[in-house]
Amino acid sequence: MKKPFSLIIYYFLVIIYFEICYKFLIFGSIFDNGFLYICLFSFLISIFLTFFSRLSSAKINRKIVLLILIVLTIMFSGNFIYYRLFSVPFTFQITSMAGQAMQFINVIFKTIWDNFFSLLLFFLPITWFLWKQNKIIITKIYYFEKKSLILFFTAVYILTTLLLFPFKNRDYSPYRLYWKQNNLNASIKTFGLLTSARLDLQRLIFGFEEKIQLTKNDIIENERYQYNKMNIDFTKLKEEEKDSSLKTIYSYFQNESPTKKNAFTGMYEGKNLIFILAESFNSIAVSKELTPTLYKLTHTGFQFNNYYSPIFLSTTGGEFQAMTGLVPSADTLNEWYKGKVSLPFSLGNSFKDLGYSTNAFHDYEATFYNRTETMPTLGFDNYFACLNGMEKEINCEWVNSNAPDDEEMIEITFPKYQEQEKFMTYYITMSGHFPYILSEKTRNYEKVKDLPYSDESKAYLATQIDLDQAVELLIKKLAEQGILDDTVICLVGDHYPYGLSMEQINEISTYKRDEQFEIHRSNLFIWNNDTKPIAVDKVGSQIDILPTLLNLFGIEYDSRLLIGHDLLSDVEGLAIFSDMSWISDSGIYNATTKTFLPKKEVKDNYVTEKNRWVNNSVTISKKIISNDIYRKIISK
Repeated sequence: MKKPFSLIIYYFLVIIYFEICYKFLIFGSIFDNGFLYICLFSFLISIFLTFFSRLSSAKINRKIVLLILIVLTIMFSGNFIYYRLFSVPFTFQITSMAGQAMQFINVIFKTIWDNFFSLLLFFLPITWFLWKQNKIIITKIYYFEKKSLILFFTAVYILTTLLLFPFKNRDYSPYRLYWKQNNLNASIKTFGLLTSARLDLQRLIFGFEEKIQLTKNDIIENERYQYNKMNIDFTKLKEEEKDSSLKTIYSYFQNESPTKKNAFTGMYEGKNLIFILAESFNSIAVSKELTPTLYKLTHTGFQFNNYYSPIFLSTTGGEFQAMTGLVPSADTLNEWYKGKVSLPFSLGNSFKDLGYSTNAFHDYEATFYNRTETMPTLGFDNYFACLNGMEKEINCEWVNSNAPDDEEMIEITFPKYQEQEKFMTYYITMSGHFPYILSEKTRNYEKVKDLPYSDESKAYLATQIDLDQAVELLIKKLAEQGILDDTVICLVGDHYPYGLSMEQINEISTYKRDEQFEIHRSNLFIWNNDTKPIAVDKVGSQIDILPTLLNLFGIEYDSRLLIGHDLLSDVEGLAIFSDMSWISDSGIYNATTKTFLPKKEVKDNYVTEKNRWVNNSVTISKKIISNDIYRKIISK
């Protein structure tokens, strides 16, 4: 390689190879609308790397090329394994998750082993270079060549930038993703991993503010039912505020339509609430034979027939959605972890303000996802978990691939609140956590060993039997204490069981699921012993749980200040996914293909309006947390 353009082509082919492997293995596509931009930005990176690979002697230059190949190999293979672990791309915005993942080192090794042959693809370029490096001569760059490379880089950059402008106002266009919107999933599909990682790091260092697209809604308040809204003077807030960004946020809330109260408002007023965030729970686990208690909760009480648990950064994203009614993102969670933001409408705080005792229990490490900080922020005064006391009463360790037992957690924690006059109790379960390894030492082995599924699927179902037994015990203890009728149980999964492959999920599922949407379909239980079955067909997701519960318990809140909506209100249902795709009562929008599949006839600008609302929802959620908006509004 004596000429600069030879090295440019070499780097370009290597980077394109990496990008194609990554995109195909993660998203199952290659030559879509984003492939042109991946090629253009990869070529830019190739010119940049060539410049710095020819600054010294041929011997040192070869070492620089080798170092660059090592970095690229680690970056792509590491991101591949990270995505396989968490079903979301790695982001510099929340490096703590990567650190906590190291606690599951056995899971990481299993993931590497399960994806071993795919992982080998990322090591082929460096293998080829090591084989041929003695024959490669990378000469030192001369002044004229430096100048030529800089001019060439500038020309390609200008061309690439200009090609971002066509259709720039379209939803999730390359222009908007590059300059206006911060969506890592969509960015990787459009620009590739390297450019997206650079944008991610750049925005972390220099900051990045997404714009809210304001709309005006006509609010008519002469209906039969009143609205879930508070007496907040947004006009006065805007007049007193000097920060233009905060003025825009207040205008956004002011323009939002509140949801109406309804026939279910206050239905459970005064009752206790037990909320269970169940690790990797999904509707595929519900079986009359294997999990009869979960089956009972599915077919009695409220039955949400079109409910989804979209994954946003593993369990912590599911928890954030359910507890706050907001859409999570990496930078939002990173700020939330500090434990300093005000969340007056969160589940714990809402009940605590009514005089309830608020308890939170988790049969794993108390500090995981920084819960020692976030639990008080959410309003849970009594947080009891492993390593802050629970380890003295139950086995908190993984034993023979079995996670801590949820049934044991119920047994030792129920006495801590059973005699409280009013309680709101939050359980974060652990039994369902992967890896799913079947052996004779697996709990519930005898119940699953003969099922016609793979060993991983059997092991997963065994963990869900654990959950079923824990809920059964909970109901039994509530009945023995004489408070079953006065208690509501809400159970939801944090995310789909991403420890299983798509094939394994479908061997359990009653219908064939896709990786884009139906993999996330699940169950939401809101159950009380006295409630007759009530079917709800509206589309919903985790962000809708909080407003639904607040309405059912008759708790005052302002529905304009939450992104989720009461699933029992007359607002159209909608579920937002991490790549900005969505499902509504009227249709399905795929943000990757930019296609809309209607379920019924919609107005001409329906998709544009929904895309704008989805984008605003993610942006306003970030701003609520980063600007501590609730503290500013409620205190005033």
